[in-house]
Formats: sequence, structure tokens, C-alpha cells
Amino acid sequence: MERARKLLALAFPEGTRFSENHWSAAVVKEEQIPPRDECAMYLNAVCLASSEIALNDVQAFLKQTETEMGRLRGAEAQGRVAIDMDLVEWNGEVLRPKDAEQDYYQTCLKDI
Repeated sequence: MERARKLLALAFPEGTRFSENHWSAAVVKEEQIPPRDECAMYLNAVCLASSEIALNDVQAFLKQTETEMGRLRGAEAQGRVAIDMDLVEWNGEVLRPKDAEQDYYQTCLKDI
């Protein structure tokens, strides 16, 4: 998480603010709920950034950064996610409504 914070701060020098880190269980559909001791846990944080960069370029940067930090596409099916950087909101528009309503996102957002 520290490396991701540093990369984001460098990429968006106009200003970044970060939430605290918060642990949460994987979000799964009810019919897919594994036994409690097998439930994946994820470390979450929210970053609020200012930028003059275009939306598509920011999204491309996030995906490239994930790859550079060890993210393997498709590994999510086995519960292995090295890092996941999603752009949830952009200039007041919610781009990922399912993420925006999740408890982990709302908890992190309150920190900012």
C-alpha cells in the first residue's frame, strides 16, 4: 500500500489525500459465500486526487501501475489480487456504483 501511495502522489502532484487502510472480507454473491475461515481479506484505501489528466489516461495509468506492482489478470478467481486500483468517481460522477455503495469504500471515504 505504501508503494501505491507513493506512485499515486507522484502521478498526481496537483494533490492527493489518502484514507487510512481498512481490512474487509471479499465481496461475494450470497450463493458463493465460502466458509468463514476461507474468506479472503483485502486491505482497502481511498485516494482523492486532483489532476488535469484525461479520464482515459488516468484509467490506463491505474491498470499499468497494477501490472507493474504484480497484478495478474484472472488471478482474482483464486482470491489472489496483488493490487486493485479502481477509479470509482470522476468529477462528481460515480463510475463504479457497485463499488461506491460497498461498506469498505464508504468506511475509507469517511477518513478523507
